[in-house]
Amino acid sequence: MNSHLLSEVYLGNTLQKWLLCGGIILVTLLLNGLIAKLASKISYRVFKNVSQAQFYEEFSRLLNRPFINLINLLAVYVAFSQITFPAEWELARIDEFGVRFMLHKILVVITIWFITAVFLRSIEFMEYVYHNLENASISKDLATFLKELTRVLIYIASFFAILGKAFEVDITALITGLGIGGLAIALAAQDTLANLIGSFIIYLDKPFQVGELVELGEVKGTVEKIGFRTTRIRTLDRSLLIVPNKKIIDSNLNNITQSSQRRVRFQIALTYQSAPNEILGIIEDVKKAIALEMPHTSDEMTVRFSEFDSSSLNLIVIYYVNSNEYEDMIEVKERINIRILEIVENHGCKFAYPSQTVFLNQN
Repeated sequence: MNSHLLSEVYLGNTLQKWLLCGGIILVTLLLNGLIAKLASKISYRVFKNVSQAQFYEEFSRLLNRPFINLINLLAVYVAFSQITFPAEWELARIDEFGVRFMLHKILVVITIWFITAVFLRSIEFMEYVYHNLENASISKDLATFLKELTRVLIYIASFFAILGKAFEVDITALITGLGIGGLAIALAAQDTLANLIGSFIIYLDKPFQVGELVELGEVKGTVEKIGFRTTRIRTLDRSLLIVPNKKIIDSNLNNITQSSQRRVRFQIALTYQSAPNEILGIIEDVKKAIALEMPHTSDEMTVRFSEFDSSSLNLIVIYYVNSNEYEDMIEVKERINIRILEIVENHGCKFAYPSQTVFLNQN
C-alpha cells in the first residue's frame, strides 16, 4: 500500500491512523487470551507463599475473564487515543460537560470496576486455597468470613475511588463529613454493630462451625452459614432459621456434634397400687437393661424413685449413649424402652396416666 493512499483523510484522520486503531483492536481480540494467561502467571507469584502449584488452574480460571476484560478495555482506549475527532463535530473538550466528558467518566468507572473484579476474584481464590489446602493455618469458616469482610472493604474502596477519580469528589472532606454524622449512625445501628461484633467472636472463639449440629434454647439444627449479622440454622424439620449473632453469643449453646455422648432422660410413671418391693425390682431390672446395651451406653446411669406425683409414682431414668448421632441414640433408646415395658409387666405393675379418684361418703 503506497504512502499516498495511507495519507488519505477520512473523518479528520488519515487512513494510517484508522488502520492503526483497527489493528490494535484486532490484535488484542486475537491475543487477549494469551496475554491474560501471561498476566495470570505473573500475578500468581504473589500467592506463591500461601498457595501451591496445583491451584494455578483454579487461579487462571477465576482471573482469566477479568484480565481479558481489562486488556480489551485498555486496547480500546489506546486504539481510539490515536484518533482525533473532527472539528466540525463541535465536541466539547474532555474537561467540559459534553459527549467526551461523559465518555471519559464512563471509561474511568468501567476501568475501576474491572480492577475491582480482579481483586474480588483474587479473594475468592484465597478462600478456595484455604478450603482445599491441607494443614491450613486458618479454618474454612474463618476463610469464608474473611473473604466476605474483604469483599465489603473492596466494594467500599471502589466506591470511593469512583467518587474521587470519575466525579472528582474531595474524599477527605467526604470522610470528615461522615465522621461528624458517625455518632448518629452508630446509635441508630447499635444492633447491627452488636451482631457484627458477635460474628467476630464466633469466628475467634469457634463455639461451632458450619455443618455442625447445635442446640440453642428450644432450637436444634445444623449450621449452614455464619454471616456478618446472622447465622443460618437448618432445623430438624428442614425449616431455615435466621438467628442474630448477638443472640447466639448471649445464649447458652449446646454443640451436639462436638459432644462424645448424648444424654437420655425421662420418667416412668407407675400407679399408686405398686408395692415398694415391686418398684425396687423394676429399678434394678432397668439398670440391667441399660447395662446390657454396653458399649453403646455408658456405665454412668441414674435410675431412682424420684417423687410422689398427683396421680403416679415417678421413677427418673438417666443414661448416656456413646454417640452424638441422633439415629444411634434413638435406636438404643427404642431397645431399652421395649425392655422397660416388659419389666413393668413382669413385676405386675401398671403405667399411670393423669387421673383422679373420687371417694363417696356412704352416710
